[in-house]
Amino acid sequence: MLIFAFVAVVVIVVGAIAALLGAGIVGLIVVLVIAAAASFAAYWTSDALALAIVRARPADPEQHPRLHNIIEGLCIASGLPKPRVYVIEDAAPNAFAIGRNPRHAAIAVTTGLLDKLSRIELEAVLAHELSHVKNYDTLVSTVAVTLVGLPAVVLRPVFGPVVPLAVGRTREGSADLNGVSLTRYPPGLISALEKLEADTAVVHSNSRATAHLWIESPFERFNRRFDTQPPLDERIKVLKEL
Repeated sequence: MLIFAFVAVVVIVVGAIAALLGAGIVGLIVVLVIAAAASFAAYWTSDALALAIVRARPADPEQHPRLHNIIEGLCIASGLPKPRVYVIEDAAPNAFAIGRNPRHAAIAVTTGLLDKLSRIELEAVLAHELSHVKNYDTLVSTVAVTLVGLPAVVLRPVFGPVVPLAVGRTREGSADLNGVSLTRYPPGLISALEKLEADTAVVHSNSRATAHLWIESPFERFNRRFDTQPPLDERIKVLKEL
């Protein structure tokens, strides 16, 4: 639906311009081909683009053994193939998952997350991200980087409100619940989210194009008008009721 909507918008807008310029049916066909090609490219390349935007680098197993060990254990428990693992040099604790399907998925975490969370808390966050992969949330959020996120960078007032509609606002809460069902320990994620809420650092290598990917909004609290993530205090409240 996201790809169809993108193609439709491009065809309508550019097609109208082409009609005003007298391009006729030939111009409309050219526009349709370009829109379809852009959608195809977005499906195959959005994950690599997102990782490049946030300056993620592959996590060396020798430098980050705890990270790889936790992910491997969670993948065995959930029946998922191990995703590619990336680290982002940033003091703000945050993480996201990306990829068009479980076999082409990746998880990226900041160095701040690795430094500030205990093993139990880190396991809870990684279980949350793997839940996104298992539920195919990453398919929509990955394609949205190119089809909605990048246009929102250029025309934020126009495309900013479209981002929450494209990726939804319920997926983070669902991933919280699915993550704790995997670890069987809600206090781990509660503690992790409380640390994220208390930490005032923001991700520096970030963009509006990738803002919807993170477990917590990567922007300052006064700059979260079009966030797709529900407030952390609401998510923590739900988890405490389990």
